[in-house]
Amino acid sequence: MNNSLQLWALYSIMFLCSCQSSHERAATKSLTNNHETRISVNQVGYYPDWDKVAYISNYQQENIVKLVDTISNQVVARLKIEKVHNINKALPDRAKIDFSQVRTPGKYVLVYQEVRSPTFTIERTLYRPVITTLLRSYYLQRCGEALDDTLSKIHHSVCHINDSQLFRPLKGIVISQIESDKSTTEVDTRGGWHDAGDFGKYVSTTTVSIGRILAAYTLSNNWMAKLNLSIGAHEDSSPDVLTEMQYGLNWLLKMQTDSGAVFRKVAGKKWPALGAPNKDNQQRFVYGVATDDTAKFSATMALASRIYQKYDTELSERYIEAAELSWRYLETNPHFLMDWKKEDDSGSGPYKANATDKEMSLNYDTDDRLWAAAELYIKTNKNKYLVYINQNIGLPLNLYEWKDPSALGKWHIFSHLCEPHTIGFCEQLREQFITRANQAFSRVQQADFSLANQNFIWGSNKMAVEEAMFLLIAYQLTKERKYAQAAIFQADYIFGNNPFSLSFVSGIGENPVKNVSHIFSRGENIYIPGLLVGGPNRLAQASIAPKDMGILSYTDNEKSYAVNEYAIDYNASLIGLLSELARLHIKE
Repeated sequence: MNNSLQLWALYSIMFLCSCQSSHERAATKSLTNNHETRISVNQVGYYPDWDKVAYISNYQQENIVKLVDTISNQVVARLKIEKVHNINKALPDRAKIDFSQVRTPGKYVLVYQEVRSPTFTIERTLYRPVITTLLRSYYLQRCGEALDDTLSKIHHSVCHINDSQLFRPLKGIVISQIESDKSTTEVDTRGGWHDAGDFGKYVSTTTVSIGRILAAYTLSNNWMAKLNLSIGAHEDSSPDVLTEMQYGLNWLLKMQTDSGAVFRKVAGKKWPALGAPNKDNQQRFVYGVATDDTAKFSATMALASRIYQKYDTELSERYIEAAELSWRYLETNPHFLMDWKKEDDSGSGPYKANATDKEMSLNYDTDDRLWAAAELYIKTNKNKYLVYINQNIGLPLNLYEWKDPSALGKWHIFSHLCEPHTIGFCEQLREQFITRANQAFSRVQQADFSLANQNFIWGSNKMAVEEAMFLLIAYQLTKERKYAQAAIFQADYIFGNNPFSLSFVSGIGENPVKNVSHIFSRGENIYIPGLLVGGPNRLAQASIAPKDMGILSYTDNEKSYAVNEYAIDYNASLIGLLSELARLHIKE
């Protein structure tokens, strides 16, 4: 969940009449019309040497679908359809179209009678342009500076230059030992990225976003370093990807106190009104400290230190010093601590255990500390971090996200310590990853649209993507092709192989999501490309999307925040998956 339900309760009151309008009910109904024939494909495309599957709903007696080359307008294949059994009984009759035998690169459509699919390609470098668009979205979400983007034509003047005032005094925390007495009430926290559909900035999501993207970069830097994000000239010599991540890292450094503790978030007391970020002129506050966010900060800084060392040794040293300072704070505070009061969330997301987010991992910070210990040990080789890893390696293996980031730490531990060498916990980790991947693979085999995630809650699309990451780890460990193929099916789902024949990423594909729940977009009537939305959510807290319908609990509506909001950590997960698929195909 990326926003407090308090805001959305207010919005629900504001928009009650319009939310219940016949127009919107019709829009929702049209997405699941049981009488409309629709062909669903991955609108980005397919790799030549991997399975290529599409779906057709409400097909008639004829069982032949034509694959048409859009350049030559020639029919290159006549494909039989195979009826599939729907797990969700509300889905219309559906059949599978398998054209895996077609491997010739090109641009295609599938045609059934008078119905055509969205256009897609078959090519080897499938996702690189998409990754570029996804990464550019961070630049478009920058806080604390003016934006004038020539590519998207999106612009606003400088915003949120007064992100500084502490919401309440801190006890026992040294904020700054060198600034004036004023520093006891104010901290400069300008910068960072607007997190989701609003303008809040959160350590929890910023850290896991940077963590996932930097992890991808370590494996794919041979081509990711060459990506041109068109973010303008920059003084540093690092690739555009690292320059943009540094913008987030610089903000994180401002959130650290001299005690090593890290503030949780920056936001106003009220949710901002619709409009550009520079129009949000309310006083913005710096909220609390917490050991879980401090641990995530420490992990991210240690990982960043390792990567930036090649480009800026001084910056790398600053990152590792910050990481170890926060670890020392954690050592002196061995139990989970969070400075929080109910009023902290009057204008921003809680990012803690709450009525919607109930995962057990939110009740402790051991998982966050494990990620920190892993990155710190890899960077410094200090034994105390390995001791902590040994003591806590048995923690449950959950999806990598702000609620529990330890999966990335565990994988980095395995990657750096267990291959080619073997130490005590290596076999345990291997078994954990394969067992977790097998659970996902079992769901892929049975689920509608081969979807690995069946937990349709806030951010289900991100969860599907992170399930795919477990599948790719299993492929790396076993070399069994079935795991990689199952992971590819998750990308297929995100980009259109779903009940709505909709790409869940704005601006990607012929039929992308059009009405992202986003205060800037809505207020200024603009369209920001490269935003992954949350996806089906059975709780549908905005009461616009249909509730309790599983994969069908979705609607492309800008007011349906619980299914159509974007968040920086959603994008990061998808960047991680697509970069791994690109790397996989290079190997193949």
